[in-house]
Amino acid sequence: MPAPIENRTDQDRPDPSLQPLLRSLALELSIYAPLVILYFLLVLRLAGEYLNDLYQQNTTFYAIVALIAIVLQGVLLERLTTWLLHRFGLRK
Repeated sequence: MPAPIENRTDQDRPDPSLQPLLRSLALELSIYAPLVILYFLLVLRLAGEYLNDLYQQNTTFYAIVALIAIVLQGVLLERLTTWLLHRFGLRK
């Protein structure tokens, strides 16, 4: 059970340097979530059938294509998020 407010010391208080980190995390998650959902639905609609056919015909090539896609997705999502944060002045 936490100590009553009047008995708290500086050691019991959260680290103030943690607040900007948590704010940044919440902000990035609120940007990432819609982008990932939108991207997933877009890829599922546009490339789903092609990827399924590729998987059925040549699993090795499918694995290579999937790994390249994972890396490119990560890079593009990070760049887009960074640009959005800087564009709207949300990252300091």
